[in-house]
Amino acid sequence: MFYFAYGSNMDEADLDDWCRGKNKEIIQFHDVNPARLSDYRLTFNYYSTSRRGGAANIMPSKGSYVYGLLIKINANDLCTIRSKEGCPNKYSEINIEVELLDGTRVKNVKSYKVVKSMEKKGHQKPTRKYLNLIIKNAKKYNFPLEYISFLESFESV
Repeated sequence: MFYFAYGSNMDEADLDDWCRGKNKEIIQFHDVNPARLSDYRLTFNYYSTSRRGGAANIMPSKGSYVYGLLIKINANDLCTIRSKEGCPNKYSEINIEVELLDGTRVKNVKSYKVVKSMEKKGHQKPTRKYLNLIIKNAKKYNFPLEYISFLESFESV
């Protein structure tokens, strides 16, 4: 199955650290490809107590887009992702369609969006460390330069 990561879960080392800390098996990434989710925008309107700052979320927004990683994972790893995302109390699982950079469309992709009751009105500043995880992976996977600039424009603490 396919999973679309757009925040800190793009960073394997950070995800591995979380798994070790929770005594979970390390998630195995297979067939990792940069991808684009259309008609959503990246926002930081959720406050993560564990991160001590804003955490990434996606909100519907016609004409906008979010870059992330399309990752092939197995069912056990998806259960671990659900646990990390606090599904269904903090983030809800959604089915989306993404587009690879070569134009290939992939349907029935799992991703996670903050539940309405946990969304905040304004920008929740992410920590510089958290934001840098996202930026580092955007550069590593050659996201478009304008998207990297967009990521770098977020105010952090």
